[in-house]
Amino acid sequence: MTDGAARIVAVCNFKGGSGKSTLAVNLACMIHAATGAPTVIVDADRQGSARRWGIKGKLPVKVAPRVLQEAKPEERYPGILWISQIKGLAESHSFVVIDLPPGLQFSMAAVTTIADLIIIPVNPSGIDFHSTATFINLIKKSREMRRSDKPGCVIVPNRLDRRTTIANKLSAYEQFGEPIAPPIGMRTAFSYSFDHGQWVGDFAPGSVAHKEIDRLYRHLVDGPPDADTAVDAAIGPYGEDAAVERSVG
Repeated sequence: MTDGAARIVAVCNFKGGSGKSTLAVNLACMIHAATGAPTVIVDADRQGSARRWGIKGKLPVKVAPRVLQEAKPEERYPGILWISQIKGLAESHSFVVIDLPPGLQFSMAAVTTIADLIIIPVNPSGIDFHSTATFINLIKKSREMRRSDKPGCVIVPNRLDRRTTIANKLSAYEQFGEPIAPPIGMRTAFSYSFDHGQWVGDFAPGSVAHKEIDRLYRHLVDGPPDADTAVDAAIGPYGEDAAVERSVG
């Protein structure tokens, strides 16, 4: 991720509620914090979660609203203007992190033509599993068309609850043959950081939530850590989160 060329990273899932906006905003800020490189978040979702996150001007990176609309029947090449806008941002930034809207299959197809890496946040549910299978098939077809190993793909188990048994559910994703990142827990620090217009590394530095985002970044750069350690960390200590909640509550 750090060889000097611009990188386009898309965070997307076929269904809402996967925590993709939280992941996109915090990962983009983590990349900038770790590299110092010019980074931009593209809010392509009409819900505008990333845009609202950055509206207070406290994020270390800017948020560019580039809403990806539904394709029209008369459009021969849907999304082509949007694609050109993303490429334009890539010319002036080292990293472009896209928060893609859920449920628009043509938007998934559009982003696979330009992305270097696609991150799929998933919850351990049957619905997420089947939608992820559909998306990964689309990614594999795009690799064939591009005659490349791009876009890369990483599955990120996200918003996990320590009260839920996750090991067996997460192992099902291994059959897709794509890397699985260390899980990220359902942390109050993420929701509070949104309320304050900050990324979690500024709002709650050193918190469990911050460490999980850092670990995800390290996973993308350096490769996977020990899987058992990662799972234990994701669903284990909630003490730091409780301290964060008390400090702002």
